[in-house]
Amino acid sequence: MVTVSGSIASEKARVAESFGRLAPEYDFAGCFAHFGRRLVEVVGVEPGHRVLDVASGRGAVLFPAAERVGALGHAEGIDLAEGMVGATNAEAERCGSAARVRVMDAEQLDFPDAAFDRVLCGFGVMFFPDQKQGFAEMRRVLRADGRVGVSTWRAAESEDLGAVLRVMGLGQPPIPGWITEPEVLSALLVEASFSEVHVAAETHVFRHADLNAYWRGARGTGMRRNIDALDAEQSARVRAALTERLAQYQRSDGYYVPATALLGTGRA
Repeated sequence: MVTVSGSIASEKARVAESFGRLAPEYDFAGCFAHFGRRLVEVVGVEPGHRVLDVASGRGAVLFPAAERVGALGHAEGIDLAEGMVGATNAEAERCGSAARVRVMDAEQLDFPDAAFDRVLCGFGVMFFPDQKQGFAEMRRVLRADGRVGVSTWRAAESEDLGAVLRVMGLGQPPIPGWITEPEVLSALLVEASFSEVHVAAETHVFRHADLNAYWRGARGTGMRRNIDALDAEQSARVRAALTERLAQYQRSDGYYVPATALLGTGRA
């Protein structure tokens, strides 16, 4: 049994509460869904596989994984936020998916050793207080020759909003475990005893009809805590500066904003 300190338990509770509130709006213009599908593709989920999705959120990785494993396979997810779990399970029922999510700590997985053919984690490891423990748990529950797939943000779609907030002194402190460099993600996978480690950066462009659409999308991510902390005057100033910054992406039918993810894979 892993003992969790009071400060770490408190931080995990804060993260769970924060992402639970995000659940109804989560996913920035399909950004998570796009890279979720890509992670499932690059890790090689196949029919009949048993798949675990760690930090499932709203199922951006889980649902495409469930489609790929088919009726003979099994896909399930875990998440620390009860709100995310409830919303994702409700969505699974609506769309007829057999995949389900349950509340669980990624650093203390309640599964036996070698239980899965594939373990995936889309944009979640940055929030683990103990990333090494999280990767070790993913390694433990993978069968011999199984594969892991992990994604992080090199430059999130809300990067421009974050830059505006930082310039104005309105941004929250950066998350200590944010992983933006391929070599950092690669080193974590190697240290967890994965072999054939490969990390690639992929960029995709996402369309937002106008500034309001971009703003609403940003509120459906972890950036919400920054946005909701603004008063009316600060919000107006940030939106004005953001309009100028996003002008580089503007076309006649909206803003076409790039996002770059790191997709890391390894073999157990």
